[in-house]
Amino acid sequence: FFTNGWNIFDLLIVVIALMPTAGGLSVLRALRILRVLRVISVAPRLRRVVEGFVTALPGMASVFLLMAIIFYIGSVMATKLFGAAFPEWFGNLGLSAYSLFQIMTLESWSMGIVRPVMEQFPYAWMFFVPFIMVTTFAVVNLLVGLIVNSMQDAHAEETNAATDTYREEVLQRLEAIEKRLADR
Repeated sequence: FFTNGWNIFDLLIVVIALMPTAGGLSVLRALRILRVLRVISVAPRLRRVVEGFVTALPGMASVFLLMAIIFYIGSVMATKLFGAAFPEWFGNLGLSAYSLFQIMTLESWSMGIVRPVMEQFPYAWMFFVPFIMVTTFAVVNLLVGLIVNSMQDAHAEETNAATDTYREEVLQRLEAIEKRLADR
């Protein structure tokens, strides 16, 4: 029982569920929802997706660093350009970064932020359009590309392993046939 990680996880969840509600431990009861993660170990395709994502993490770190640099530069520029006129969006680096994240995700960016800024600064599009092009369409697609490439590599390894196993079986059968023919 204790050799299987999922069994230990289930045991911990049951022990936490049996404890009386006491302060911070009641929050741990919500961890019972994590039992759904067992599906990953049962579904091979889902496991391949998770493995692809996990193996893509080192490459994603460099993309996140690139994104952080772009956001820092964009936040400094936005604070200097628009901070005095729109302090609620660009008053400091944190607010600027948050507003630029909203713009990058294209969540209420046009009517919510960019159009009001462009009413006061008509050439603000020269800042926002390149920022959107670089962050939304280039860097985010780099992340997607890394994950897809990693998943393809995991699939290729799995396929190669299956092919190697099949090749070994065929070679063993051929050797057995050759041995039978030689014995005759």
